[in-house]
Amino acid sequence: MLSHFKSIVIAVFAFQVLFAGTQFLSIPTSAYDLIYFNSPWRNPAVLNHINKVPELGLAYGNWLAGIQNMGFKWRGQIGQNSGGLDLRYVGLSDLELRSNKPTSKPLGYYSAYGISARGITSREIGAIKFGLALQLIELEIYQESSRGVAFDFGATWSINEYFKFNISALNFGRMNKLESSAPELPKRLVNSVSFDQKSSSLFIGIESNSLLNDMIYYVGGNSKYKNLFFGGTATSTKGMKSISGGVGFLLGIYTITYGFQWGDHHLGRPQMLDISIRLP
Repeated sequence: MLSHFKSIVIAVFAFQVLFAGTQFLSIPTSAYDLIYFNSPWRNPAVLNHINKVPELGLAYGNWLAGIQNMGFKWRGQIGQNSGGLDLRYVGLSDLELRSNKPTSKPLGYYSAYGISARGITSREIGAIKFGLALQLIELEIYQESSRGVAFDFGATWSINEYFKFNISALNFGRMNKLESSAPELPKRLVNSVSFDQKSSSLFIGIESNSLLNDMIYYVGGNSKYKNLFFGGTATSTKGMKSISGGVGFLLGIYTITYGFQWGDHHLGRPQMLDISIRLP
């Protein structure tokens, strides 16, 4: 009887915690990811910290449907490679636990969350940069939890002085069972071509996500002027269109970045704020 009740509860909450399930891996980790389409989150090969001082960063924001997103990052050089570490938490709180009968008050309150730890490394060989990331994942819904591991692969090819081709395969791995079945990871294949000139860049991209039936299309760009940088991306897929972007400021050893997303999904307006510091 208890097992049956738990199954009902998990089924009731399944839709509400969709973005706190494995789909949280498809949520941008920071405001930087909303400004720059080709970021280490989408392609580990983009990570470039050679001959740069180490950097620490914190990110906080609200995503769709009131989802909280918090993250920590480290960037630095490890030997001849660029290295990085990303820790993040994505969750929903104050979910109401109710029985399958109408009641005026909930039986209790619970939270659903996903956490991950992701190590990244990249290296440049000639005109091609390669990147690899290993990610440890845990998610919890009601009293059930699941753990897993995923790998990300990426490459960028500088075709000439101006054009660059980017390709990445994300979230390839497996999860342990949650209740009776294992959650499916959102396997993503992302391709883009960018045109880079001095301090600005334009790009077009396409993505295939194993949890979606239709392709996702991207177009946008970014630019930098003195201590100010900004950018935006228009996203389109069947049934949904959105615009994301943001702006950042370099203030000495500090960087403050704000990002947003606006779309026709009527689930809120996501916003994120990053603060990073370059270590001496």
